[in-house]
Amino acid sequence: MRFIESILYRDGAYHNLSLHQERINRTFNRFMPGIESQDLLKILPKSVLKGTYKVRLVYNVDQEDVNYDLEFSEYIPRTIRSLQVMESSSFDYSFKFEDRSKINEMVAKSYADDIIITIDEKVTDGSYFNLVFWDGNKWITPDTPLLNGVRRQQLLAENKIKEVPISIADLSAFKKVSLINAMLNIGTVELLMDQVSMSFS
Repeated sequence: MRFIESILYRDGAYHNLSLHQERINRTFNRFMPGIESQDLLKILPKSVLKGTYKVRLVYNVDQEDVNYDLEFSEYIPRTIRSLQVMESSSFDYSFKFEDRSKINEMVAKSYADDIIITIDEKVTDGSYFNLVFWDGNKWITPDTPLLNGVRRQQLLAENKIKEVPISIADLSAFKKVSLINAMLNIGTVELLMDQVSMSFS
């Protein structure tokens, strides 16, 4: 079984490494109890690259000889101009699995640039990002994410976002939505709610 960490590297610094490390540790504890995870500081190379890069770390946890594959790529955010609400049956993505086939199937069925996944009409995440909604006064995030991402954890710890239950029926009350993940902060990719299709499949 293989897992991914997508880490932000900008101008010589890796971001949120402690949160990435905690997630890797939890993954090992869950799927390979008794086997210690590697320290990210020993895996990631020292670098003086200028600019913003996505560091993709793929690792396996199904054998004692753990392999770590590392790839740097210059990062430019995707252009997202539309989102479609997609209702799904329940599935587990509480760990950052490399296998994203369930999510990819939903994206392929969508007519929008990306999707908002709902389960039992509760808002969860997008295909590769957590969601934060602006109600005119504050940013809030669903309390039912598929994956508790590192940026989401950071923003909650800094009290920049608040976690609350959000249903499909609540979406029309918001003014805009921002897509967040390890690479994206609030406001980097942002859509008005009229760019979100409520006709979910």
